[in-house]
Amino acid sequence: MVSALFLYNGIISLLLISINSIYKPPMKATYSLLIILFISSFGILKAQITNLTAQEFIAKAITTKNAQLLDVRTPEEWKAGKIASSNCINFNDVAFKQQIEKLDKNKPVFIYCAAGGRSSKAAPILQQAGFKYIYNLTGGGYKDLANAGVK
Repeated sequence: MVSALFLYNGIISLLLISINSIYKPPMKATYSLLIILFISSFGILKAQITNLTAQEFIAKAITTKNAQLLDVRTPEEWKAGKIASSNCINFNDVAFKQQIEKLDKNKPVFIYCAAGGRSSKAAPILQQAGFKYIYNLTGGGYKDLANAGVK
């Protein structure tokens, strides 16, 4: 993604140079525009949320190094049935945003709940918090993972 940022900025810089050769704006305006474009391009670096079916979710989680499993169900749901290596952070908890800060933002996060509703709402929150790799289980939840043999 960093190379995409530099390519994007390079193209913008070339366009500005071309425009400057035709129209001679004050240098201060040119530098201001370059700074604005550079800062706005950081949106490109925002992590993408990848929605996966249960089969895709399992296959990706198994083959991903340093995967973090995040179960956003309630602690009661988690105690009734859980994946041993998962972290339970209750999406409905008022401290959800503070609790996700305990996870490593540089390691992939595989997020799921009971049926896909809470994880779909939680994924953008992780994205805004700066997590780089977010995989969301859609069209299913914990029971689908358990039925597939994920322990």
